[in-house]
Amino acid sequence: MERRLHPDSHELHDWPIYGPKDPEIANLVDALAYDHGLRVGEIEEVILRALRDRVSAEEARSGHSST
Repeated sequence: MERRLHPDSHELHDWPIYGPKDPEIANLVDALAYDHGLRVGEIEEVILRALRDRVSAEEARSGHSST
């Protein structure tokens, strides 16, 4: 992926190492895992689907494609 300027570039760069800063994300992941029995791979699929849907919606809105 091409690196571009962004006001949160340092946080985006650290994301794969440190993860999200919002603790609600961890709480929701815990709820899906411990309360509902989802495996990590299933939770990641939920996250991926939500992110892909958002990217598609943004591309449709702006008329641009990231691919």
